[in-house]
Amino acid sequence: MKLTQLNAFKAVIECQTVTAAAERLYLSQPAVSRLIAGLEQRIGFKLFIRKGNRLMLSDEGQAFYFEVAKVFDAITGLDSAAESIRTNHFGSLNIATMPLLSHAFLPRILASVIKQSPRMKVAVKTERSEGVVRRVQSQTCDIGFAFITQDFPGVMAQQVICECVCLIPAKSPLANLAAIDIQDIAGQVLIRHEKDSTQLKIDRLLRRYNLTTIECVEVSLANTAAALVREGVGIAITDPFTAHMASEHEQVVMRPLKFSLPFEFEILYPALKPLHHHAERFVEQFMLQADEMGIYLNIGAMRDLNDSKTNQDHN
Repeated sequence: MKLTQLNAFKAVIECQTVTAAAERLYLSQPAVSRLIAGLEQRIGFKLFIRKGNRLMLSDEGQAFYFEVAKVFDAITGLDSAAESIRTNHFGSLNIATMPLLSHAFLPRILASVIKQSPRMKVAVKTERSEGVVRRVQSQTCDIGFAFITQDFPGVMAQQVICECVCLIPAKSPLANLAAIDIQDIAGQVLIRHEKDSTQLKIDRLLRRYNLTTIECVEVSLANTAAALVREGVGIAITDPFTAHMASEHEQVVMRPLKFSLPFEFEILYPALKPLHHHAERFVEQFMLQADEMGIYLNIGAMRDLNDSKTNQDHN
């Protein structure tokens, strides 16, 4: 049976006459009658009985109408589903990320995205950068965040550059400064980041100016350094994402650096499938969240890592 036949049947019932149904459907009266006759022939029983000048539903027709109503209810549901898909309130998003962003910054963005799209299913995998790249290369995630040191086939990327900042215990005299220079950290307990290119840059600056710091603790993760600052152990020079989240605690203050110390990473996309629209929205929310926190991001153009050459020395 055809949907046009069912629609004609439904219109005759709701409009009560073939003439009124024809006007609703923008059809002629004979065309509506033909659709009803064709439907009756298809199903094998009469839908209407005539009493004088009026058409009345037969018992079979009434039972059939209940089933037809379910069909049109389902079609209405399809309209709602289409609207949800059109407005990005439906679907899934698979994210792979290095630990630095997964501990606080990305969850805040995810919370905002999920509130806007409550039916969307989100999966977040936290791995070292090498693992993130493998997931993107295998095309099993929609977006990744990682440090990269070489070219990778099957991966598209956007470089993100921002400036490191200094985290300071609120009770430290350094908290009274509006910005921190390299000379200000001399003689301070500096929480070091192991095997980190940013830390290597700091070490080179200290050597250039013949300055030293007190080195009593070294950590692998930026959020560990932030937690130690909160405990008053020392200061930390770190990425602005970790720093902004940490500075929401009253025991910690964040100060800009008077010298440039870039922090660089990559947003990665699988190259062998179209850019996922939810991933696109997620990056937009990423930039909006950074802007709200006063983090200036320099985001590069999309490039193919199979062709590009990267000179970063991050792990």
